[in-house]
Amino acid sequence: MVNASVWISIAVAVAVAALANSVSAVWASGANKVSIWLPAMLVLSPLVFVTFGMVAARTGLAVASGTVDALLTGVTMVIGLIFFREWTKTSVLQYLGMGFTLIGICLMVFFPKTAN
Repeated sequence: MVNASVWISIAVAVAVAALANSVSAVWASGANKVSIWLPAMLVLSPLVFVTFGMVAARTGLAVASGTVDALLTGVTMVIGLIFFREWTKTSVLQYLGMGFTLIGICLMVFFPKTAN
């Protein structure tokens, strides 16, 4: 059983990475590339790797990568749809793909391999 501190470190890693993704999307969409978003990106970028490393140290690279990256994918999709209002640009097939992604995350996280 994974303890609470591992889940907290996973949540922090996902939150920092999602924030970095959002900040970089805002920075890239703006006309002025030398804005407040540039130093924010420069501060957040190393924190993404530090928080991921903290998870990997506790769970191993395979589990950390699978869990953090999968959860980050889901969180980033939700941020894009809600906060960046991308629901108007998304097709039915893209929604289907997002649904399969979320199903895959649930299968990976909640149904681990059982001992034989």
